Amino acid sequence: MKTNLIIVEGLPGSGKSTTAAMIADELNRKNKKVVCVDEGVPEHPADYADYDFPDFETEREKILEKWKSFVQSAEKDAFYVFNCIFLQNPMCETMMRFGMSEEESRNYIAEIADIIKPLKPIIIYIDQPDVKSAIDSVLDERGNDWLNAVIDYHVSQGFGKQNNLCGYDGYIKCLDERRIRELNILRSLDIDYFTISQDMTVEEFVELFKSVGWNLPAREQMDLAIKNSTKSFVVRHKGTAAATISWLGDYGMHWFMKDFIVRREYQGQMIGTLLYRFSENFIKSTLKANQKVCIDLRAAKGKEPFYRSLGFLIMSENDIGSGMEKMVER
Repeated sequence: MKTNLIIVEGLPGSGKSTTAAMIADELNRKNKKVVCVDEGVPEHPADYADYDFPDFETEREKILEKWKSFVQSAEKDAFYVFNCIFLQNPMCETMMRFGMSEEESRNYIAEIADIIKPLKPIIIYIDQPDVKSAIDSVLDERGNDWLNAVIDYHVSQGFGKQNNLCGYDGYIKCLDERRIRELNILRSLDIDYFTISQDMTVEEFVELFKSVGWNLPAREQMDLAIKNSTKSFVVRHKGTAAATISWLGDYGMHWFMKDFIVRREYQGQMIGTLLYRFSENFIKSTLKANQKVCIDLRAAKGKEPFYRSLGFLIMSENDIGSGMEKMVER
């Protein structure tokens, strides 16, 4: 990735903090100089911990100046990895607090995008269409105080007040609309971005198969393979499917990597590594404390070094017996 700035975006519960830390870790493994900063921390190089601005114009001036100062002082040989201050913070303020339109939000975010251009930024957006499930999954961890605070912030002012929203359901409606606007804005900007989601189409699956020279099964089989996978993730680069990974898992003892495809032009750019790490983090999230799970795969010939780099071990016939398969045909 030819960039000095990676920003991870997405709705609450989508895994932004974990993903940002994972990206920083991978860069560290490559002996890169990395500055990874979570949201809301004191002395953030490009943001404020306290957003108690009296009005939007004051906030806009302060935030844009902060971004300019960061770009001017950023070290040229460092990778900066930020969590959610490019879309989430501006959208929470413009849309949720001040009740501004999508176009007004876009114009403000476009100003930020123009300022950070010298750093060749990359936005990684974790798209979670099922907003309610994402929020429900983090409620136990974040607690009622967090939930009550975010509900109040979203429904008592700006967009929530304009649309007469209230309570938990109103909060979810706010996030649903925010997701739509954020993706619209991201597509409209002159900025490099990737999305990670779980909604791969059979047409994209076919194109990814073709891109690496694999023989195509019947289209119906490929459609069923997507629908019946336990979990599938797809990375898109500006809307084009760049990589996918699919799993069969019992949510207990075993997960089997079924398909893992990185389009040839995206190989060697950390896309495959980040997609694997992202899906491994999902598998870890299904475990309770001190539990372990076995991840199995069958490497394509010559790809063993890549999987070794991800922590996999080659199991010889003497270790576990021979791996075997049988193809049947009707």
